[in-house]
Amino acid sequence: MSDERSPAAALRSLAGRPEEASELAATIIQGNHTKDILRAALKVLAEYPNYAARPALITLYTRSGRDKGKHDQGGYLRAAILKALQPVARREDADLLIQACETYEYWPPDFAEDAVLIRSAGLVALADLDDEAARYQAARILVDPLVARMTGEPAVTAARVLGALGDTLPLYALACQNVPAEDALVTCVPEVTAECLRQLTALPVMVAERLLERYAATNSSILRMGLFDLMLNHREGPLGRSYLARFLQETTDMDIYRYLVMSIVVAGHDEPLDDLRRAAYAEQRRVKREILLEAATILAHRPEFAELAEYLRRPVK
Repeated sequence: MSDERSPAAALRSLAGRPEEASELAATIIQGNHTKDILRAALKVLAEYPNYAARPALITLYTRSGRDKGKHDQGGYLRAAILKALQPVARREDADLLIQACETYEYWPPDFAEDAVLIRSAGLVALADLDDEAARYQAARILVDPLVARMTGEPAVTAARVLGALGDTLPLYALACQNVPAEDALVTCVPEVTAECLRQLTALPVMVAERLLERYAATNSSILRMGLFDLMLNHREGPLGRSYLARFLQETTDMDIYRYLVMSIVVAGHDEPLDDLRRAAYAEQRRVKREILLEAATILAHRPEFAELAEYLRRPVK
């Protein structure tokens, strides 16, 4: 096809016919196309796996990584390839995925490490294929200082993989290491510690409550979100009710307030929902009432929240 837009247009035309779209995508990745077209085809293959495309995916991955990744700086294309490869990978692909987990690249002008996406995607794919190898890679990546400072990746992905595999001791160790007696003392980006916290919902209650005591005073909104998720989703039922109720009443940070309110709604446990209703009836601040009204509207199929929504729509006296 001489028009480089034609393959992407053809894929779009097959939106309602996934098998045909997957066959076309498998053909596209074998051709000489722009990265945008290749990524569109790879997205289709990730959504609609095609086992016949596996050899072409491996070939494309190898080609994209030649010259130490010079032709795919940032690893965007290789990360997309790994996502498409994940559902069709075979045991013999484990070495390629381990190599992806151990890929580090540095480019001018600042020569910062720039293969975060590759390590993240490689680890997720490896976890589907070889959970023992994935555990070791995830534990290493979890404490690797070469992470994206804005997102905590790939260490955040490593925490999720370890949590999914039930290997929580490394997560607990990191959470203990980074307990913020003073936030300035935290030794890794807060996104990583927060993800460790939210993956620890199987901790013994006493241990989880100890973490609550140690993190309760943090000034980091990111750490608070991880702590809220741990408390609300603990397998023994929601923990820290008095802490959460007090936070609803006292906080002036509307972003973290909304996060907690919506987390309570999503978790769906009766006791925190009762606490939320009590807080809502006592709340006089307009901004908080608007957030509470949104929550009550979501839950309006329950009579008590339909009644609360009507109350919150009334002007404050």
